[in-house]
This record gives sequence, C-alpha cells and structure tokens, in this order.
Amino acid sequence: MVASRLEDLARRYARAAYQHTTEGWLDNLRRVQERLAEPDKLQTLSDVGQPFSVRKAQLDALLPADIREDVRNFLYALLKEGQLGLLEAIIAELARLSEYGPEVLVARVTTTIPLTDEEKAAFRERIHAAHGDRVDIEFRVDPSILGGVVVQIGDRVVDGSIAGKLRALRDRLVAAR
Repeated sequence: MVASRLEDLARRYARAAYQHTTEGWLDNLRRVQERLAEPDKLQTLSDVGQPFSVRKAQLDALLPADIREDVRNFLYALLKEGQLGLLEAIIAELARLSEYGPEVLVARVTTTIPLTDEEKAAFRERIHAAHGDRVDIEFRVDPSILGGVVVQIGDRVVDGSIAGKLRALRDRLVAAR
C-alpha cells in the first residue's frame, strides 16, 4: 500500500515537472507563432526556393531576443524543411501532451459534414469502449472525403470514406490489368 502511494506521488511530481518543461517551449513557440501571423511572414519564410541562410536571417529578425536556444534550433529545423506552417498544429499537440501526458491516445474523426451531438456521443462511446478512457477525441470536417468517415487513432487509420473506397477500387483495377 505504501509503495503504490509513493508511486502515485512520484507520478504527480513527474507530471508537474513535465508540464513545467513543456510550458517553457509552449510559451516560446506561441510568441513566435504570433509574430509569424503578420501578413506574408510565413509565406516568405516557407519559400524553399530562397537559400536557407536568407530565410534563417529573416526568421532570426522575427524571433524574440530571449527565446530558448533549443526552441530556436527546433524552429531552424522546421525552416530548413519548409515546415514552419506546421507550427500551429505542433503547438496544439504539445499543449495536449502537456495537459494529458504522452500516454493519451488521440482519435481524429473526420466527416464530410459536421456531426450532431448524438453522433459525436456515439463515436465517443465506441472509441472509449475499444480503447479506454485515455483517448482524446477530435472531430473534424473535410469535404474532400466525399462522404463516410475516416477515423485515426494513434497511428492506425480506418478509412471508410467514399474517396478512400474509390482509391481502393482504382488500385484494384490498375492491379488487375
């Protein structure tokens, strides 16, 4: 009994340390995201046709003077790959990790039209029944799937969309030639 209580206490301290560490990153990344929101800043920095050294100098001019060195290097890696546009999604995922911890799964349910509250509740019930309560469920709308639903839980994707079925049919027809 004492060991489990100590383990629980250790988990709480570890989570607090984890949140404290990620909060520094989140604060730095959010400040950079605000500056990238200025008109044309992100588009200019994402132009991989420009030399990296030029884009790096432009990014350096935007960065707060007190930004952490590890965050700066992370931003350089994104810049080099032309992926600064992912910063908003990275911040959202890091915030989720900070709040819930890395052991929480994320389920993304994508449909062509918004789901009703009842439909969302049905998805939540099925996902929690299959994967437990430690699943954070996001609902998205993407008309490009044409109909049906795409569910991604962690790295696993179940594509029940019309677009997915048409791709599969096309692949079978091409393979049958």
